[in-house]
Amino acid sequence: MTNDMKQHNQIGKYTRKDEVLNAKVGKTFVTPENKEYTFDYRKEGRRYIFIIGYNGYNMQVTEAVYNLHSIDVLINAMQKEI
Repeated sequence: MTNDMKQHNQIGKYTRKDEVLNAKVGKTFVTPENKEYTFDYRKEGRRYIFIIGYNGYNMQVTEAVYNLHSIDVLINAMQKEI
């Protein structure tokens, strides 16, 4: 039996998006191209703005842009602007 919604502990209690994002905040991740970055986010109304930290610089992208592009593409774009 597969269920598309992720259950958390009790029946009927589901993991919220904020809980997942809060678990990622401040941690260092490594991309497939071996680049280390940190993750943070902020919420503007219903919208999420993701903040990618790389080499002391921060880039803010919308959730749509973050989901459409790989993290390496975003970091490469950031490097070109630095």
